Amino acid sequence: MRNVEAVFLGVFALIVLGAAIFMVARPSLPGPGPTQPSLPGPGAGGGHHPRPDPADSSLACQCFKDAFDLAGQDVDVLSSQYRTGFEMCRATGDEFGGDAWTAGWNARLSAKPFQATCSAWLRQSGRQRS
Repeated sequence: MRNVEAVFLGVFALIVLGAAIFMVARPSLPGPGPTQPSLPGPGAGGGHHPRPDPADSSLACQCFKDAFDLAGQDVDVLSSQYRTGFEMCRATGDEFGGDAWTAGWNARLSAKPFQATCSAWLRQSGRQRS
């Protein structure tokens, strides 16, 4: 009977030791980031930049800015934050929401992110609204 108890105690000790090693050795998880784009509500401004560009007031440009900000937080494209933001932007009803999210993400990761703006993206892609 003592042998059976020793085996179960040994297995339990190994499980506890494995869990402790896993908790110490696991890679650090990214800090809290936006889980969804902060789309403006009624009467709300852009909120992210001190001097918002009037040309950037559309929902697509808000998606662009939110993706641009998220890409700067060392978040992976396969993360839940990216997927949630992309899906929210696609569902906004703005015809360019999903494209704007992708463009904002890519703008941050480009060689010249300081030159990337939503209005530049709209001009370059021919999506300027009349």
